[in-house]
Amino acid sequence: MKKKLLHQGKQSIAATMRRSLKSLGSIPAYLDWYWQKNQHESIYFYTFHKCASTLFSNYLLKQIRGLRHIDYANQIYLGKQKQAQDFIFAKTGYIYGPIRLSADPRDDVYRFLVAPTSQLGFIADKRAIFFIRDPRDILVSSYYSVAYTHGYSPVAEIQDRQAKIRTQVQQMTLDEYALREVVTVKQHFLTLWELSQVCQRGVVLKYEDMIENFNWFAAQLTKYVAVEDKVLREMFARSRPKLSEDTTSHRRSGLPGGFRQKLQPATIQAVNQQLAEILTKFTYLN
Repeated sequence: MKKKLLHQGKQSIAATMRRSLKSLGSIPAYLDWYWQKNQHESIYFYTFHKCASTLFSNYLLKQIRGLRHIDYANQIYLGKQKQAQDFIFAKTGYIYGPIRLSADPRDDVYRFLVAPTSQLGFIADKRAIFFIRDPRDILVSSYYSVAYTHGYSPVAEIQDRQAKIRTQVQQMTLDEYALREVVTVKQHFLTLWELSQVCQRGVVLKYEDMIENFNWFAAQLTKYVAVEDKVLREMFARSRPKLSEDTTSHRRSGLPGGFRQKLQPATIQAVNQQLAEILTKFTYLN
């Protein structure tokens, strides 16, 4: 009797599975449905160069629970990705980034990564974190990085372009560079603003809050991603500004508002005028 009931039970389970699979169309369709229901939805991490993006790439994004980190930009930089079909964006299970909207439009990073992911239609229904820094500090940090400290890519084509740009920038003063690049930086911020407004499930976080009000920053971050306390403590330690400026280091200082000591007053005034819309939108003080 027990064997008969067990057999009937197995038949019932099998019949239920067959009906479910039939309604879904196929076993692969069923598996796709199952994983979509049981995995964390993918997240996109947008930012700029000189916005602590390396810290996020090398540490924090790798520590998000339930999501695997994919850094396509770094793969391109190291010469590992070259074909459009290599760049896959899954609905679930991954955190993609950093996606640096400041990438050079001539580079493969822009063509294969930034261009498709910066379309408004792409991000509208996705989850995203937008990480920003005072654009005036970005201008200063970018000057020292491009002119002196940023390492070269092992990819010959990228390396040649980096060397040419470095030579050009080394012939400029910091103020000249800031005045030349401010319009480009403004456009990068406008792109991020548009993406953040279209994205229905995104958050804008600031570098300055990470430095000056870490507990609040961590509380906002963990509304969108699962991060263990020990990871947050390590992130706090790694993000602390240097006690003194080191112009030979990739991480020169990290103190918010450093542009006020580095740029001439007339340059700051001109930059503020150019960035007025951005400073207002993202609530940065003049």
